[in-house]
Amino acid sequence: MDSIQTRLLRSLYSTPPGAWPPHLEQLSGHLGRLCPRWQNQLEDYEQPPAPIEEFILSPLYLGLKGNVYPGVLATIKAIFDDSYNEAVLCWGIGAGKSFLSSLSIAYMLHRALCLRDPQEHFGLAPGSTICFMNMAPSAQQARRVVFTEIRNRIANSPWFHSPFAQAEVLKTELRFPKNIVVVPGCSAETFPLGYNVLGAVVDEAAWFIETEEGKDYAEEIYNALQRRIRSRFLDRGLVILISSPRHTDDFIERKLREAESNPKIYASRQPVWQVKPKSIYCGKTFEFQGMQVPVEYEADFKRNPQRALRDIAARPTDALEPFFTDPQVIEAACDATLPPPFDETGRWRADLHVPDKLPRYVHIDLGIKHDACGIAMACCRSAQEHPDEPEVVVELAWRLQAPEGGEVNLSRVRQLVVDLRRRGFNIAQVSYDGFQSVDSRQILQRQGFQTKLVSVDRDLSAYETLKELIHTGRLRMPLYEPLLRELRGLELVRGRKVDHPPRGSKDVADSVAGAVSEAVRAWGGGEITGHVV
Repeated sequence: MDSIQTRLLRSLYSTPPGAWPPHLEQLSGHLGRLCPRWQNQLEDYEQPPAPIEEFILSPLYLGLKGNVYPGVLATIKAIFDDSYNEAVLCWGIGAGKSFLSSLSIAYMLHRALCLRDPQEHFGLAPGSTICFMNMAPSAQQARRVVFTEIRNRIANSPWFHSPFAQAEVLKTELRFPKNIVVVPGCSAETFPLGYNVLGAVVDEAAWFIETEEGKDYAEEIYNALQRRIRSRFLDRGLVILISSPRHTDDFIERKLREAESNPKIYASRQPVWQVKPKSIYCGKTFEFQGMQVPVEYEADFKRNPQRALRDIAARPTDALEPFFTDPQVIEAACDATLPPPFDETGRWRADLHVPDKLPRYVHIDLGIKHDACGIAMACCRSAQEHPDEPEVVVELAWRLQAPEGGEVNLSRVRQLVVDLRRRGFNIAQVSYDGFQSVDSRQILQRQGFQTKLVSVDRDLSAYETLKELIHTGRLRMPLYEPLLRELRGLELVRGRKVDHPPRGSKDVADSVAGAVSEAVRAWGGGEITGHVV
């Protein structure tokens, strides 16, 4: 509805029903006859809802003229286009996501409160409660958004002080006339159950708990909200997902990819500087990965480029706190001339050549519940420039995936080790992590192999050895994409442990770290020397 029509309808409702001037009574009836949609609005609404821009800027409503970033205003206008029932916003930290969240819920409230009988309008039983919900990773965060941002919006709005819109502020909700409430949620996927949810904002959707078993609480909450909305309101509800990115496969990133093929989802990825007014920047920029970034952020990108990329530019990284802060050093360690041990059918290459009799160290990492297995083999040679220092070659890095619903065949893994020896490799040691490896180690011992229990998770030493070799150019490894993907995604957790991101893996990376560190240990009787980057 355009602004002229809106102002006309509002003038019709600026006085109580039955007290309109005769010419407006006649005009309203004439408009209703000309357009059934207008007639429906005249019948359903106690007063017509304001257009979103007027609701935000006009002193009759929120009165925020001059206090809203143009990028925020343009985005919220697009979200409330009737063609969308979902919105996904991946914005940098400080771009105004929580502010936009409060504006969205306030406007959804306004539209519902303008109805004469919201329950009848939406086909609910008389007296049913209609709920708008703000979800966050913690209940404390959700309450802070609801009772600061949203409460501040309505507290300073003349419209929300009218008798039919005035809120009752309770400890756990904001209660409005016509059985309409705003409730702060939490990270429990069962929280929306029992509510007639018409609209919801999921704040920081990428930062909910993700378990190693693949459970993402943000996705669970989203599904629960959509079930509540669609079962009661069909496609007339709205869910808004707002977050800065966390990693390349977090929930907000998956929803952005879904939006590419779903026209009902509004999607936006914005770095901070594209949302904030240009006037706050000096105008000078520097280039970072193809982006022209205001110089005001140059120090952030120099100090921690991965974090700045994620938090300021709204671009996800493979890891939250990357163990390898410069992914290019990983690619530089790859040697495309190292032949893969297997052919396209997964069988040993017929032309596989054993170049020497140097001792090889094999490390095997068995995944949880045997869903995958990483196996690697490494050997040490004297570095050309410094013969007293080792150069390590990873000759084998492989990931064995369990079949659907099954487990990795552990006998096949042991057979790979036997085959390596049969083909001429001098297998000095076979090590396993501690996960259910006793039986395999005993079997290999009976076949003449030296075995050892090695855990790369116990401390950082194995991965620090691997990192030092990579940074000093003393490691060669095959160009094997599963290995590269895992190394890029490694996270340093509280400075004490190397882990994979949620929904990720490190089976091959662990096997390489174990094989490399054991080869280096045998070379010099200990860890390598030098500064660990």
